[in-house]
Amino acid sequence: MSSVDRIFLIPCACSARVAVTTGQAGGTIDCPACGQRVEIPRLRDLASLAVPPTPSAVAPRTSWDAARGLVFAGALIAILGAILATSLIRIGGLFFRQPASVAAIRAAVRSAPVGEVHAAWKTSSTMGVRRPPTEEELRLQQFAKTSSGIETVGWGLACIGVVIAVAGGLLIASAGGKDKAA
Repeated sequence: MSSVDRIFLIPCACSARVAVTTGQAGGTIDCPACGQRVEIPRLRDLASLAVPPTPSAVAPRTSWDAARGLVFAGALIAILGAILATSLIRIGGLFFRQPASVAAIRAAVRSAPVGEVHAAWKTSSTMGVRRPPTEEELRLQQFAKTSSGIETVGWGLACIGVVIAVAGGLLIASAGGKDKAA
């Protein structure tokens, strides 16, 4: 059906209304509701029949287009980026043993024999505060640096996703304004 053809509703005996175009004037058509043949009036008589409202006036457009795709993709990227950025520490806790809490250290000192505590104190007092990190501490430091970078990337992805979604929303809004103006 070309965009120049007007649409008219022809009443059927079953009370249904059959949509026809000006190009079908003078012919016949089967009713989609009952299957009965309906005669289409000649072109000059079609003008008196009702014209259905345009589809855009009846319901909003629901087909997927580039703008809706941008909104969906942007929202998905934003959500995945935020999940990545916020869950790194929890994920890292599964692979790296976390440092002991202050309460756990105090409990271990209280439960240790006095001789061991004194020997450890003497060793640490002669070494000073500066000591080389243990292998486990080095791995934790590396994880902290890596997770900080990945967190930054995750939040960056989330921001890019929001920008993409907003751009798609603006495209949808501008297309909606053009539809109303037409």
